[in-house]
Amino acid sequence: MWCYRRVLRIFWKERKTNDEVLQAAGVTARLLDQQIKRKLRYAGHVIRGSSGHLLQLGSKGRIEGRRGRGRPKRSWTNDNKQWTHCCTYGEIKRKAERREEWRVMVVNLRSEEST
Repeated sequence: MWCYRRVLRIFWKERKTNDEVLQAAGVTARLLDQQIKRKLRYAGHVIRGSSGHLLQLGSKGRIEGRRGRGRPKRSWTNDNKQWTHCCTYGEIKRKAERREEWRVMVVNLRSEEST
């Protein structure tokens, strides 16, 4: 993204989103699609419990204390909800437990940027 911004002479003060930069560059987001698919494959692995209890605890766990000011950080669960078009973590878990359906969903997944 940094290279595209330099080539197109888009400065950080303009506050353009990555989607707008990709659209201006005329580039499809294939790399982004690959990253999303890899994250979802790993998410299915963790949610099914194939990797052990510790990773599940880390993905669902809460951190004590207060968050700093500003926009809330994107969480792993929120990304999974957005990419799978599910409303709750329970729906994601049910989909991931059906391994073949999860794989088909991940393979056929297309991000909003590339449509």
